[in-house]
Amino acid sequence: MMQKPCVSPRRSSRHGAALALWVAICLAGCGGPRVQPPNAAHQAATSLNQTAARALAQGETEQALALYARALAAADSVEDFELAGTTLLNLALVHARLGQLAEAQARLDRIIAAPQLYPGALQAQAAARQALLALDGPDRQRGQQAALRWADVAQAACAAPCDLAAALGNLRAHVAMERGETEAAAALADTAAQLAAAAGQEAEQANGLRLAGRAHSSAGRTGPAADLLARALLIDRRLGLPDRVALDLIAAADNEARRGQPDLSRAYLERALSVYQAAGNTTAAAALRSRIGRLLMP
Repeated sequence: MMQKPCVSPRRSSRHGAALALWVAICLAGCGGPRVQPPNAAHQAATSLNQTAARALAQGETEQALALYARALAAADSVEDFELAGTTLLNLALVHARLGQLAEAQARLDRIIAAPQLYPGALQAQAAARQALLALDGPDRQRGQQAALRWADVAQAACAAPCDLAAALGNLRAHVAMERGETEAAAALADTAAQLAAAAGQEAEQANGLRLAGRAHSSAGRTGPAADLLARALLIDRRLGLPDRVALDLIAAADNEARRGQPDLSRAYLERALSVYQAAGNTTAAAALRSRIGRLLMP
């Protein structure tokens, strides 16, 4: 068994100037093997991943793509499969945001095709993201079928307790809503929201609440729907997720329209438009502005 160094320089760093003395003492007097130098490639890949994540959060998608590609190269250079797998998942997300679905799928296929290198959680996450990508394909019906198949693959690969359970439940609820199966959608989304709450996954809980609210609204249960959507909105506001706040407001507008409250419905839409404009989402803002304009037409 490898002998531990007598003092870890990293742990001693909080002592400021004393660090140099601790290092000198260790180098001079410690028995056993020398402390291994840090893995430069791993550190570079980790740093690049963090920088890319910041770029993505700021809307600099192309820059994020380039940074993640560099991170992957660094991880690959030392066969750091865990970090490479995580980076491939990140690259798939960025490709998807750029509308590059084939490229996103190829990144995920690399993980799925090599379970001996990318085992366990990476397999489950890659399959779950394949399910989401399938929903964006050109053939709606085939995409839904593929999404459900990939969701089953992800569920089977996910060790209990499965961290993806709520997300997969929400995906199945979404497909049910798209198919007009409102009661199934409501049940799936309700369960997903509960699983997410128990796991402390607030963003996924809000997704479940929003989906459940939409399903209950479609089924004519507009009162419970309003409560569910209000809960989703509170969570998304607290988490600081503008696009999801806008989705909550749009769902609330649809629900108020079903309740026979056109003025309140339009007020929700106008709030959603303000959110999109403030967040710089010009495409979504233009679509919503057009929708509001149609409401104002005589």
